[in-house]
Amino acid sequence: MKLLFSNDWLRRKIAADPDIDAEAGPLLSGLAEVEGAHHNKPQAENVAVMADRNVVQLRVALGVLVRQLRLKEGVSVAELAERAQVSEDELRQVEHDPHYTARPRLIYQLSEYFKVSLSTLSQMSGATHAVDRVLYNAAVKYAARSDDVSTLTKEEREALDVFVAMLNERSKA
Repeated sequence: MKLLFSNDWLRRKIAADPDIDAEAGPLLSGLAEVEGAHHNKPQAENVAVMADRNVVQLRVALGVLVRQLRLKEGVSVAELAERAQVSEDELRQVEHDPHYTARPRLIYQLSEYFKVSLSTLSQMSGATHAVDRVLYNAAVKYAARSDDVSTLTKEEREALDVFVAMLNERSKA
């Protein structure tokens, strides 16, 4: 039996009811393996399976990244939630709770809104079991040297721009 659902139809359904998770295709936890088979992703020696404590560190980095991208745009959590069409509560969780597991839709919407690679955000959210070691090291270093302030300094803005460029570059490598 063949289903005749187009990508456009699925996108409209997701947009019409954003509170449910729409799942189609492989689970995000298998995304790294699927992408590695079809794209020029990082070599196997640069990919590691993450322990729980490492996933928490990546989620800290994700929270810092989202918060700083939001501050760079000069928007509140409520404004970002409205613009990216995501839950305000979920955004707060991502920014402040490294034990929170972001839903795939949130990661996708943030990727689209901020123009950051979906693959790298998925890895940072802990949605994938295998993580690029270079990404992991860069993300942890970035989070460690980033201050939590209401506005970004020139140096933090430059570091943010370099980090986002590296995220997008890693997804193409």
